[in-house]
Amino acid sequence: MNFMQTVSPTRFSRYVARYAAALAATAMLLLTGCASTLRSDVTSFQRWPANVAGSTYSFKRLGNQATSLEHSTYEDLARIELNKLGLKEAAMPAGTPTPANGIAIARGRFEVTLDYGINSRTLVSQEPVLDSYPSYWRQPYWSPVHGWRPGYWVHDPFGPRVVGYHAVSRNISTRQLRVEIVEGTTKLFEASATSSGATNSLPVVMPYLVRSVFDGFPGANGQARSIDFDVEKGDIKNRLVRQAG
Repeated sequence: MNFMQTVSPTRFSRYVARYAAALAATAMLLLTGCASTLRSDVTSFQRWPANVAGSTYSFKRLGNQATSLEHSTYEDLARIELNKLGLKEAAMPAGTPTPANGIAIARGRFEVTLDYGINSRTLVSQEPVLDSYPSYWRQPYWSPVHGWRPGYWVHDPFGPRVVGYHAVSRNISTRQLRVEIVEGTTKLFEASATSSGATNSLPVVMPYLVRSVFDGFPGANGQARSIDFDVEKGDIKNRLVRQAG
């Protein structure tokens, strides 16, 4: 006797509905991300030269970045990663006069640009409304041995019934970082990192985006990869090179 023979069509349809609801909930969880894990999707391109240890770098600031404390904080994060690569931040020569705007910028061999932003959208999913009583009523029936038998409640082995659906809205934010490194007019490295989740605060996520861009630097040219961080520990949990398909 197969499964369809032992389960009534009504109960089987309830089972299918619950299974579909579970799949929908899982899909939404994948989109919103797990609270303890943050995924950064990175794509990078590079023509990085050899033997650059000890070379200098400087930051190129766009627009109002030169006076932004937020941007200065993000530069500090990138500075940590660049120094790990054996590069040194360029310093102004002693005795250099301070410009009229009060901001003195030394030019290194490499010029680093940081650009970033955040986009938010609302995702709407249909989620099940479950009956709070996981049982069903069995109708009175005739037994050749006992005659008419009264109806009674039977425990539903499939759990609570799906009695309807309701719309649930969730706000999803896509956090983005783009890093470019040039030497003169020659672009040597460019990478973009994106991460989607419920947090709409860029400063909270930026440390992970910066780390993911420089993880395995400079990496293979044109490589797309995903990096999962353990938010509680701050460690990298998994690295995955993305494939077509």
